[in-house]
Amino acid sequence: MKVKCAVINDLLPLYVDDVLSQESRELVEEHIKECEACRKTLENMTGKISIPVNKELRMDETKSLKGLKKIVTRYKGLAIAFAIIAVIGIMFSTVLIMCRISYDIPYDGSNITFDEHDDGYYIHYHGTGGIAYSANGTGVDGEWEISFSQTAFDKIIRPIYRHDDDVIKFGYEKASITKLSTRDGVVIWEANEEQMKAHEEWLKEREA
Repeated sequence: MKVKCAVINDLLPLYVDDVLSQESRELVEEHIKECEACRKTLENMTGKISIPVNKELRMDETKSLKGLKKIVTRYKGLAIAFAIIAVIGIMFSTVLIMCRISYDIPYDGSNITFDEHDDGYYIHYHGTGGIAYSANGTGVDGEWEISFSQTAFDKIIRPIYRHDDDVIKFGYEKASITKLSTRDGVVIWEANEEQMKAHEEWLKEREA
């Protein structure tokens, strides 16, 4: 139904004061959607105008926003997952590198001891972290040349979770050893008389 602007102008003050019936409000709102003159009159009264939003359009916009939110959430989750994988990869690579990098540990007379136990001899390292050893025969029966090394992992990471001295069992028969020296010829340990007798008996058993 076409309503004259004069009628709408009479209703606008009541519309602004929100005292119109629902039917009259809808009448005014339908008119100002199409009538620029009445819309400007209303803007002058209120300083702004609020045109009713099409419900179907609003629902479509809401659906679009929800869809966009799902996409953003999905990609955000993927980004976090990739970041975690990247961090784990970097940490794993760092540990591998630290396990490969090693350097010699010199024997200074007190940092490493060679201790006898019932089941064999043990290398006792009194420094920080853990060590590894490499032993080779000197060509003289019962005498061994030994060197020590330590990886970056054993030096830096191991002390975080291990605070005790590192103890390694020397992997040769107890009676087979009479002397242990560094590559520079520094004697770390040498058999006493009783241990030498045990070594000689061991040799006889081998030859028998």
